[in-house]
Amino acid sequence: MEAVKSCRIPIEALIDLVEEYFKAKQKALSLIFQHVKISNKAHLELSRENRRKIRRGLLENWKFSKHYVDSAINSVIGLVKGWITLYNKGRAKDFPKITKKSVYIKNTLFTFKNGILKISIEPNKRYLTIDLYKYPWIPKDFDRIGGLILIEKELIITIKKSVELKADKWTSFDVNLT
Repeated sequence: MEAVKSCRIPIEALIDLVEEYFKAKQKALSLIFQHVKISNKAHLELSRENRRKIRRGLLENWKFSKHYVDSAINSVIGLVKGWITLYNKGRAKDFPKITKKSVYIKNTLFTFKNGILKISIEPNKRYLTIDLYKYPWIPKDFDRIGGLILIEKELIITIKKSVELKADKWTSFDVNLT
């Protein structure tokens, strides 16, 4: 079993990445949505080659690490697929929109060693380095870091720890998800 906790860290000076990622997601949405076909039901017809073309287009004049573009594309594909599900159930009111300025930082974009989190911003040029041990609200005994989310003035870190559950008796809770 795995325990997961999210922690927020205040940061400064990454507004350029947040803005450009937001624009990339908006552009990706318009390009990916062109591949949504609607007959009786909506579905996404996005071939590997079309995805590569979208990626190449987004990488033009892109100064940040390339994995951010991949992250933006994956995020938008998830958004579009969610919209398709709602549309096919008759519950989609409008077309999907990118409204929040947040950057998902994949684990290929950061390293963690000796308490130091190092995030690639621009390849071989610019990094965000954070000493996690400086923040007392972050547990020190975690096993690994999951994805990171960057918003305008904060970095949200997901930490994970393996835990072993020992119980004599079990109970269950219905949280009415379905």
